[in-house]
Amino acid sequence: MDIRFLVPAIGIALGAAPIASAETYGLEKTHGDLLFAISHAGFTEKHGTFRDFDATLQYDPEHVDKSQVTVTVKTDSIDTGLARRDDDLKGTQFLDVAKYPDMAFASTRVVPGPAGTLVIEGELTLHGTTRPLTLNARLNKSAPNPFDKKPTLGFSATGLLKRSDYGITTFVPIIGDDVTITIDVEFNRHP
Repeated sequence: MDIRFLVPAIGIALGAAPIASAETYGLEKTHGDLLFAISHAGFTEKHGTFRDFDATLQYDPEHVDKSQVTVTVKTDSIDTGLARRDDDLKGTQFLDVAKYPDMAFASTRVVPGPAGTLVIEGELTLHGTTRPLTLNARLNKSAPNPFDKKPTLGFSATGLLKRSDYGITTFVPIIGDDVTITIDVEFNRHP
């Protein structure tokens, strides 16, 4: 029903082998959102989030195309604002969180574009299936955080996937097959 991103999801930034001048950044979890939307019988888009995810980023502003991101999402952290629906989504007809407690994204390639835009290609593993996923991202800001002075990167990204590609087909097409992903995250540089 509603699921898949990543997340991702999340993360956001990019593929290839790390280079010597790349810095390691960790997700600043209190300022990260991994959101999704899916059609409810064509009447509306139902929105939800995953509350528990983590990411690591290798980033070099001089060689953005060599950067990498990895993301892990706890599938039982899904939250659509209704406990009964969340329980259904965690069950065997959808995410089957007992069997598949994590979904993961790993970038394989990043293509920098104008004005801080990025196309991040990678692989999403969800529900026991790994498939390509592309995120359209933007570097919002790279600067010391004004509160703690840590070097910080902020990204926004969007993506689209089909849940049926991952074997989650319950109620398709009444409940949409397409899942829209929206990611907003901050990364802090490790000391």
